[in-house]
Order: sequence, then structure tokens, then C-alpha cells
Amino acid sequence: MPSPKPTPKAAPRPTSSEPSTGFRVALTLLKIVAIVWGFVATMISLMAVVGAMTENGYARVLIALAVTVIVPLAIADRLLPEGQTKGGASIVTDVLALFLLGVGLAFTGAAKVTGSLYVKEGDRLAAAGYKELAQVAYLLGGVKPAFPEPAPTAAPATDVAADAGADAEAAADASASADAAAATPEATDAGAAVDASAPVDAGATGKADKTPAELFRELSPSVVTIFVKKGEAQGGGTGFLIDEAGVVVTNHHVIDGATSARIKFENGAGFDDIQVLVDNHEADLALLGIDLKKPLEGGAAPDAKSLDLGDSEKIVVGERAIAIGNPLGLEHTLTDGLVSARRLHEGRQWIQISVPISPGNSGGPLFNMRGEVIGINTAQFGGAFTGAQNLNLAVPVNELKRLVKSSYPGRRKLGDPNASSSQW
Repeated sequence: MPSPKPTPKAAPRPTSSEPSTGFRVALTLLKIVAIVWGFVATMISLMAVVGAMTENGYARVLIALAVTVIVPLAIADRLLPEGQTKGGASIVTDVLALFLLGVGLAFTGAAKVTGSLYVKEGDRLAAAGYKELAQVAYLLGGVKPAFPEPAPTAAPATDVAADAGADAEAAADASASADAAAATPEATDAGAAVDASAPVDAGATGKADKTPAELFRELSPSVVTIFVKKGEAQGGGTGFLIDEAGVVVTNHHVIDGATSARIKFENGAGFDDIQVLVDNHEADLALLGIDLKKPLEGGAAPDAKSLDLGDSEKIVVGERAIAIGNPLGLEHTLTDGLVSARRLHEGRQWIQISVPISPGNSGGPLFNMRGEVIGINTAQFGGAFTGAQNLNLAVPVNELKRLVKSSYPGRRKLGDPNASSSQW
């Protein structure tokens, strides 16, 4: 009997280990993003490292480019099987993506160590005009970039009588008025010798420039000396009154780590019951609160008024400025000079001034010649032992304005070890 024919079985479906088209597209896009971002991050990281050895722009770019391109290509060449070309492009792009992404992440992950290198590289790129790349450098270093607005351009002072110390902005306002120009036929040439002590009409601003002597008489009662104790060490700084509620402004670094402090006004009124309203390390500013009606030892209340805050965006390079402070403990010292520049330094906006300041001036007000606070004196450029003369920095007053509130719920007593600084 013939054996039955076997029932045919369906052939198994072919299986494939090849990834789907969608997966390949997603992987390709991911590699492109990794290569582009990694290239930029690695270039800036390596430029920052090379910048620690040389400021030369060509050297920084060429060395960074050589490492960024040659090293991953050399690694890919070692990984390619000898004599095999199939899949070579994929290996090269894989190595590029992994290398560039890895270097970028390694440097940014170590921002506590590399942060200052990124910030300095950002300063160099910003100074060279590459603001977009500078922003990337600052962000990689964990710093929020703050580029200054272009300074307003003063009109030529040829149609208006000019004081040797007149604010360029006031001169521009006056020259912009045709009626005012017509009303002053005996205009003085800007280069002519004039009486530097004569105040100039401020025109549309509503305020006239004053002499340093006039400003000191009016403003010095509102400037305070701050005596600070930090453990066994003692020091001091400067501050100033900004409202009738008793809010005093100074630098963060003046009170940082203080276990106790005392605020003294020009008339001798002292206060040691001090509250920290705002303590902002990033802006190096602090707002302190005191009760003006309760001075120490039942003494007289301070004969002081709140100071007017100006607009640091309207300052003009070359305008005069004065500072009142306590350099080296010499209380209520007046110094004067010029606004030297509006500068971006270490990722922050500053007012560079030739107004002399020294340790003890920190936290004090920088005034324009109309008596408005335009900055908070903070530091000597490059430190106190660089040999530089009158290259000093002030925090723009608009940074302070962002910290001023109608109320301060996070206030704490100065020196309280159990309270943390409030950040705004």
C-alpha cells in the first residue's frame, strides 16, 4: 500500500535583522544633531583651554580645529577593518558623533573647574564681535550672558555752550532743541576754556548738573559706613539709603559670612539690628533693612533722605561721575573721575570708571553730576595688586532696580546661622 504523501508545510517567513527605515532616519538625525552640537561645544571648549595659555585668536582656533577633526578621524581609521570599505562612512560618523558629544559633555559637566575658562573665552569672543558664539561659551560655563545695550550717541556739542564737566546726554538734549539753539547766539566752542564750576542747565531732563562740592553736601548724609565682623576678622564697606523705610544697599561680598555688623550714618546715628532683605551673589548686591527711628543708644535719628536711582542705560562714556565712600576706613571720602567704558567682563555688564576706589568703597554709590545713583562701586579691575591705575568697576544701577520690591518676605536677621540668604 503506497504511503500517503506528506502534507506540504508553509515556508517560514524570512526574518531580517536590518533596522526599519524610520529607525535609520531617526538615528541619522540624532547623529547630525550630535555632530553639529558637539562640534561647536568641543571647539569652544578647546579654545577656552588653549586660551589659558595664549590669547592669540588664530592659535586658539587652529589648535582647537586640529584636535576636533584629526583625533576622531584617527580613531575611526583604527577601527576600520583593513581592506574593508563597506560601512566605513557609518563608522566615521559614529566616531565623530560619540567623540564630539563626549568631549562637549565632559567639559560642561566639569563646569566647576572649567567655568572660568568658558567665561574668559566668552569675553574674548564678545570683544572680537562674535556675540552668538560668546553666548554659547557663557552658557557652557553656567553663566547667564548680559550684553549691554548700545550707548546713546551724543549730538555734536557745537551749537550749545558746554561746561567742561557737562553730561553729554544733557548737551545732546539741549542741542536737539532748535528753539534753545536759537536762543543762545553766543555759543561757546566745545574745546574752549570755560568755568568748570558753573552748573549747566539740564534742559529737558529737569535737573541741572551740580559741582562735586554741592553734591557732597546734599548726598553724603545718605551714605553709610558698614562695620562687619566675620568670625575673628573685622572689616568694612559702604552702603547708601534708597527709601524712607530704611532700606540700605551694599555689595553682597561686604556682608557675606558676617556674624554681626553695624551701620553708621554721617551724623553718627548707628544701627546694629540689621535684617537682610535680599542677598544676591550673582549680582554682588545686598539690600539691608534697619529701623531709622531706633538708632543705637537712643541717639538722634539720621539726617538723611533716600537717594534717587538713575538709569544706567543712559550713561555716556566720557561723562563725569563721583563716588562717596570709605576707602581704607577713611569715612565719607569724595572722589571723582569719568565713565571710562560700558564693559562686558566675565559674562556680566559693568560700568568701568576712572573714579578712584579702594577697599572700603565696596557697596557705595556712584553718582552722575545730577546727583542720581548710576552704579554701585564694587571692584578694582584685575584686583588690588596689578599695578593698574583707576581701572575700576561698578554694578549698573538697573541691576539694583530689579531687586527692589514692595515687600521682602524672605528677610532674615544678619548673622543668623540658621537662615539662608534669599535670592531674587
